[in-house]
Order: sequence, then C-alpha cells, then structure tokens
Amino acid sequence: MNQFNHNIVEQDIERLSREIKERQLTVESKGVSERELVKQAIYPLVKQQPAPAIQPTEPSLSTEERVLPDYLKDSSREIKLKVEQLIDLTFHHGIEKAASEARKFNPFILDAYHDALTDKLYEELKKRGLI
Repeated sequence: MNQFNHNIVEQDIERLSREIKERQLTVESKGVSERELVKQAIYPLVKQQPAPAIQPTEPSLSTEERVLPDYLKDSSREIKLKVEQLIDLTFHHGIEKAASEARKFNPFILDAYHDALTDKLYEELKKRGLI
C-alpha cells in the first residue's frame, strides 16, 4: 500500500497512537499485545460502541504485505473486494468515513474490515515507532 500521506489519516494515526499509549499504562493492559491494543483502540470508531473487555494476547502474524484477514481466504470475491475497498477508503478519507460505510454492510464484512484495518494500522504504527 502507498505511504500514508493523507492529512486525515495522519490525524487518525496520531490520535490512535496517543490512545494506545494511554491504554498501555492501565493495569488491564498488562500482558496484552500491541496488536490487540490497536484493535481495541479502533473498535469504537468502527462499531460505534464501547470496546469490549481486553482480550488475551493473540499470536502475532506478519501482515506487511497482507490486507485481508486469513479467514477471508475462502470467502467470495465480492466480500474480499468490499473489504479491500473499505480499507482503501480509510486511507483516503479516514477511519470514521470508511467505518460509516462499512456499517451499511452485514456484520461479517464489518468485522473483516475491523480486523484488516487493525492489521494495517498496527504495521504502520510499528513502522513509525509509535507503539
């Protein structure tokens, strides 16, 4: 994916970085993976509800070149394309606009978008040294 140079995405990344750093200071976050903290930070933006309790650490997968979660490999081409379009929309118009669009689809697509976005933002935040 191209370098993130859109102003709104930069603002989203800075805001998420601050929120993740705050979450890392809480007792509940001890032992929680950075990827899970990213997922928790974007959850309210995507789902428009408070994040659920922090989940146990998940195994870390390299997502440098991957856009879609592994569980979509058997999904239809249309579902994969829709999630990719939502990710692209995110990096051109910001998380809130793309999440608003994602909520128009079924919960499976919304969840896949949330997972794919978590992976992409986690890699970007790591690359920038923000987490």
